[in-house]
Formats: sequence, C-alpha cells, structure tokens
Amino acid sequence: MSTADTARVHALLDTERRMLLATASAVPPQFRERRPATGRWSVAEVIDHLARVEEGVATLLAARGATAPAAPADEAVLAAAQLTPERIANLRNRRMLFEAPERVRPGAEPDFDTAVQRVARAREALLAALGACDPVALRQVTYVHPALGRLTLEGWVESVAHHEARHAAQITEIAEALRSGEVAPA
Repeated sequence: MSTADTARVHALLDTERRMLLATASAVPPQFRERRPATGRWSVAEVIDHLARVEEGVATLLAARGATAPAAPADEAVLAAAQLTPERIANLRNRRMLFEAPERVRPGAEPDFDTAVQRVARAREALLAALGACDPVALRQVTYVHPALGRLTLEGWVESVAHHEARHAAQITEIAEALRSGEVAPA
C-alpha cells in the first residue's frame, strides 16, 4: 500500500469504528445484551461478531502478507479481486443478507463491555498485522471472502471498515426494535 492508501484506509477504519461505538453506546445499557427478536443478534453479539471477523483478517494478513509473491500476479485475477464500489455497496446494504460463517458467529451471550474490549484488541492486532505486511503482497495476494468473493489483502483490510458500517446500521435497527417494544424475552 502506498503511504496515501495506508492513510486513507486508517482514516476509514477509524471513522467507521467511531461511528460503530457511538451507535452501540447510544443503546441503553439494559438493552445492549438483549435480542430484539428470536434469531436476531443483540448489540453485544454484533460487536463480538465484528471482533471475530477482525481477528480473522489479522490472522490472514499475518499468514499471507509477510512476503511478496515470487512471481507477479495475473493482471486479470487482480482486476477481478479489487474491492469495487459495487462490492462495497453490497457489503453495506442491509437488505442483502449474508450468512455469517460459523467461525465468526458470536459466542454464547457475550456481555457488551467484554465485546467492546475484544473488538479494540482485534483492531490492535489488525493494525499490527497490516504494518508487518509487504506492500506488494497487500496489492497482489488474493484470498476468497465468504460474501464478496476473491479480494486482494488490501481489499480485505478495507472491507473491515465497510463491514462495521453495515453492522452499525444493524445496531440502529436493533435499537429501534427495542424502543418499539419488540423485545424477545430475556
């Protein structure tokens, strides 16, 4: 990643994290661990999910981004692996449903404060892994994203921010359901 790209991605990650935490903190404390309906996640579960995703991306970067590929990547593969505006729009669109893989589903009834601490640690791990990556690897190494298809490692990092924006919108939906009294039994 160029210095400008790194700064842009860091700013995007920071902006979306601030929005996520502000949205989650606006939910009254007594409702942060309550599901708005059967089969829906609580605010704490959403945050736990985000931490698990970010931990996974940090692990991916550490495993695949340390060294540049031996040979340049195929240009057609790289072109198809970019995080395009259409892919970003799909990721942010709450009307598009994605099934979270088991490995990133929330744990058993996480509490809100623990989930917030975990997502903060996950961000530290992501930024450390990103800082240790070879810039060529970030642009040329690809890996399949479960919802978006093949992305470059650089695209994976940026997708973390857009994924948080998606779930900030979900937290707003949860808060609205809780305020309207559509609360699942505790």
